[in-house]
Parts: sequence; structure tokens; C-alpha cells
Amino acid sequence: MPACLINGVPSAVIMGTLFTGLDIGQGARARPALFAQNIGFLYGYHALQCPLEELHGRSSSLHNFIAGACLGGTGVAMRRIGVPFVPPSYVYYGPLPPAVVGGLTYGSLAFLMATFLSGKSI
Repeated sequence: MPACLINGVPSAVIMGTLFTGLDIGQGARARPALFAQNIGFLYGYHALQCPLEELHGRSSSLHNFIAGACLGGTGVAMRRIGVPFVPPSYVYYGPLPPAVVGGLTYGSLAFLMATFLSGKSI
């Protein structure tokens, strides 16, 4: 499992840098904390999948859903990230708590990307 944890570092740094650039391009203030947050969330997403793959002996798009839902729900609950593709009125005044909406949204996005872009099986 340690190799699995180390393998996620390069992609987290590359994509974290890209996402930080996108954030700055959209008007966010350039600061080290934003860079660290983006890299941390991406590495955490990868690191959460490692024990699941180790337990099941294979990779699955459901592992991506679980990792995305955990980080998305936590990030929304801590007010660190927003919920994409969902109207703010539904997030804050809908029938579900914002953390649940965030978890379902990020988990679903991770599941769809893993299934259709990476070709992972369920």
C-alpha cells in the first residue's frame, strides 16, 4: 500500500497547480494556502482509494465514488469548496443538508469520470 500512496503525489501536484491557476484566473487571490488546499484535496482523493483497492484486490469506480463523496461532503461542510452544477438555493434551502448534496455531487462526478474516462468497472 505505501507505493499506492506515493504514486498519487505527482498527479496531485500537477493537477493542483492547474486548478490553482484556474482559481486565480477566476479572480481568487494567489496564496500558498489555496495551492496547498488544491493539492491536499487531490492527494486525499487518491489516498482514500488505496485502502479500498487493497481490501477488494481490484480497482472499482465505486471506490472513486466513496472517495469523492467523503472529500466533497467534508469540503462543503467546512465551507472550503462549493457544489458545482447545483443551484445555490437548492444547496442551502433544499431538503438535504449542504454536506450531503456536496458529497453526492462530488461522488457522482468521481464515479462518472472513473467509469467513462478511465474505463474502471463497477
